[in-house]
Amino acid sequence: MRKYNLMTLAFVLAISVIQNIKADTRVFRDIDIFDVYSFNYNASSWVEQANLQKNVSIYGNEMIPVTELPAILEGADFIQTTASSKNFSGKAIVNFTIGEDAKLYVIHSVLVKTKPKWLSSFHAVEGLVKTTVGDFQILVKTVKKGDKISLGDNGSKTAPMYFVAAKPDLNAKKVLPKGKIFDVKTFGAVGDNKTINTKAIQAAIDKCSATKVGGMVYIADGIYISGTLELKDNVTLYVEKGSILRGSLNHEDYPQKISTAVPSFRTDENFQFLFADCKQNIRITGGGIIDGNSLYEGFPWKGKNNENERPRLIRMLKCSNVSVDSVTLMRSANWTQYYEACNQLTLLDLNIRCYTGTNNQDGMDISGCKNVLVRNIRALAGDDVICIKSLSMEVGENILVENVKSRYANCHLVKIGTETHGGVKNLTVRNVEGTCRYGIAIESVDGAAVENILYENILLHSCSTPLFIKLGNRGRTFVGGPKPAPQSTMKNITIRNVRNTDIGYVEARNGPGVGSAIGGSPNQKIENLTIEDCDFLYFGSVMDKEFVYRDIPENDDKYPEFNIYGTCPAYGLYFRHINSLTLKNVKVHTKNSDIRPGIVFDDANQIDMKDINVQSFTFTEPSSIWNKNEKK
Repeated sequence: MRKYNLMTLAFVLAISVIQNIKADTRVFRDIDIFDVYSFNYNASSWVEQANLQKNVSIYGNEMIPVTELPAILEGADFIQTTASSKNFSGKAIVNFTIGEDAKLYVIHSVLVKTKPKWLSSFHAVEGLVKTTVGDFQILVKTVKKGDKISLGDNGSKTAPMYFVAAKPDLNAKKVLPKGKIFDVKTFGAVGDNKTINTKAIQAAIDKCSATKVGGMVYIADGIYISGTLELKDNVTLYVEKGSILRGSLNHEDYPQKISTAVPSFRTDENFQFLFADCKQNIRITGGGIIDGNSLYEGFPWKGKNNENERPRLIRMLKCSNVSVDSVTLMRSANWTQYYEACNQLTLLDLNIRCYTGTNNQDGMDISGCKNVLVRNIRALAGDDVICIKSLSMEVGENILVENVKSRYANCHLVKIGTETHGGVKNLTVRNVEGTCRYGIAIESVDGAAVENILYENILLHSCSTPLFIKLGNRGRTFVGGPKPAPQSTMKNITIRNVRNTDIGYVEARNGPGVGSAIGGSPNQKIENLTIEDCDFLYFGSVMDKEFVYRDIPENDDKYPEFNIYGTCPAYGLYFRHINSLTLKNVKVHTKNSDIRPGIVFDDANQIDMKDINVQSFTFTEPSSIWNKNEKK
């Protein structure tokens, strides 16, 4: 059909604008790592940085130090890989852009006698890099500014994984950022990856803010370990590209930061790495890395796995004029970013690598914030990439999320919910692409009014279900919140140009073939829902007609998950408790044969359908599209 060809083109054009993520080193730019999938955490421990030296580790998640380093590599930009990345077998393990004319080095184990074909453009030079896991040969080629580089597999699953370095042809003079500079080194900070610098960096922040006009707290030339830092008015935290601000492994370095500014469901979760409370004019930028240092579940908190004990990477409450841009945020021990009741919030050009096996590793949680721009995000997430929440009674509104790309998310790409108290209004989500365990979701179950929502141009490479929408009445509240929580509402929802190219088997939550649950509450329907120009592929595989005709539980007070109804009576779209539903130019099909209809209506009124294409079989029960409220 011609419409679907045009729709496919729209996806390509929309996603292609995701580029130029300005978090990098001098030579390595726009790094995109492919070594990630369910239960494979490698990509989140690839770490680009400056100043390769003896005794640094060649891997990002374990200490394998360099014991001898030839002079040609001293001071180079480099990328720590991971030891287990040697098992990667795809075509490209990483892509990046060259920032300056340079020599590009792949430091490759001497145990790999036959080098992989992608290394044919490199040539060997004299000298070896010696490490505690053996010797590495130095392979090099000349690269130019703007070159697009793709590196492949290790060529062996038994020899140690290679790592990467690059040295510019010219020794450029360092250009400091414009404005008043507060260099943390002048306050006593040491970037040696071991000194705890909390007091020194905080002193720089305090001094910067005390000037009233503010300036830049400058972190450069090293890896700076710190505990909790409190950001203040008119402060720009500038982590220079090639440098790292890294979280301490000692929980005592994270004193509780208690705020009473906004009563909310998360009021008592007081451990953070970067924190701001009722401040204004804050920026985090510079091109470097902010690393929570949570390498795997339970590390480094020695069993302190309760969510309220693990520090978030960034938390800001009731702040105004906030920008976080052009940095890499990685390995948070909890949510990577949490913004509550902020105004004028900009999240721009961010690399997020937070999939290490630690629980709750959302890419960002935006709750009750107004006038928000989220743009150009590349993310790996151990939970949801982006959550729009309403944890307090503050209403989140006027929010634009666009140009998001995720190689893997362990839950959803973009979700409204789960906690929804105050409300979410006037939200647009567009130009999103990724592989995820679940899909996209819109949820309101704790009293929130969710309205005027648009999701468009969403491309899912794989998921368990492409779409989940649930209006419920869980009624959960918090200290200072309404008692009881009111009935949630949902209206004016548009889903446009959503497509998934594959569908995955989910080993839990009712297994395969659950379908898409799209449901209101028995006493409060979803109002005015439109789904148009969409192509949904489902797993199917259910051949027992009992699942078509069984009684479906409401579960209106349960946690909203895509299996809220169990296995749906439709292999595809199951609509329940909807008032005013428009379906236009929608395709529903299944990967495996299935006895269920592709679309089922259950207490859905004012249905308008046009150009609907639903796959069915000779044994489909009772028809490809079934309205349960109509007589046979």
